[in-house]
Amino acid sequence: MRFKLLSFLLVFVSLQATRAQTPAITSKSVEGSVMASNKNAYDNLKGAANFSVFVSLIDAAGLKNSFSATNPLTVLAPTNKAFDGLAAGILDTLRKPENKAALVNYVKGYIMQGKLTSANISRLINAGNGQAKLTTIAPITLYAKVNTNRNVVLTDTYGLQTIISRYDILTSNGVLHTLTAALSVSLPISLNAIK
Repeated sequence: MRFKLLSFLLVFVSLQATRAQTPAITSKSVEGSVMASNKNAYDNLKGAANFSVFVSLIDAAGLKNSFSATNPLTVLAPTNKAFDGLAAGILDTLRKPENKAALVNYVKGYIMQGKLTSANISRLINAGNGQAKLTTIAPITLYAKVNTNRNVVLTDTYGLQTIISRYDILTSNGVLHTLTAALSVSLPISLNAIK
């Protein structure tokens, strides 16, 4: 009897310890879709209808694995509406086979290594006397500031500005923040050639 009781207690304690080490699954409603902390960045974006343009660029660039990797990352995710500010035809031009390198570089411009939460961004802005320099894996530099409405504004190297509209959407491999505008596109061709 003692042996059975001792065995039961050991199993019970082991199960409790395992459960205590497993982080709680959280979810957020983002742009009408639920994103869950037990899914990676790619799977969360793929399941969200309002990020279909961004997902199509990820797929065309062949970067699904970059968004699914286990190494922690921060993704700046533009909504479908965020791409409306780009020049007409620019996304079609990016998707052409001859512009694959530019497309890969463009999509990598939305990924940063490591898990950068809103608190981390705020600390970097404060440490930089009101401005933080963020580097993506492309690598491109984004400058982060807080505007008068207390929003974090990102400015890319071409001067285009976007606001982080939703913060700290946890994923199994990092964190997502959503953007109100897409970043600028640099192509190895003249923009006048876009039709």
